[in-house]
Amino acid sequence: MRVAMISKACIVGAYQTKLEAIGAHEDVELSVIVPPSWNESGHEQRLEREHTDGYELIETPIALNGRFHLHFYPQLGRLLERIQPDICHVDEEPYNLATTLALRAARRVGARSLFFSWQNLLRRYPWPFSAMERWAYAQVSAAIIGNQGRRACCAPKATQGPRG
Repeated sequence: MRVAMISKACIVGAYQTKLEAIGAHEDVELSVIVPPSWNESGHEQRLEREHTDGYELIETPIALNGRFHLHFYPQLGRLLERIQPDICHVDEEPYNLATTLALRAARRVGARSLFFSWQNLLRRYPWPFSAMERWAYAQVSAAIIGNQGRRACCAPKATQGPRG
């Protein structure tokens, strides 16, 4: 099974250990797409290549770096066309532009998709973020929702709603 993961968080070396664990499975061909850096509060976190065995780490440009809800990956569509993933894991909140564009690109290559979110409270976002969030929940095959009480859980779309 070919899996593509899009994640700005995975530029941090410590986060890459989970990728090695996933990549160690014989039946998984993992490609992880990351930006060269992420800017946050005036600090630039550069890509670390510390735990890269068993998967392909693909560095690609990012637009609007540091803008949590508005950043995106201009070359993502071409990368997914090359990878041809069965599953596309978007490591972003459902109301982010990066998520919307990644889910659209995944759909174009026929991949099932999911996203990860720490947001598990009912919130109403202003347009266009509310529209992106609704659309994301309608498109994905699953969502991974985390919180401090429970590390992370997977909620298939068929059994739970957007706030399930």
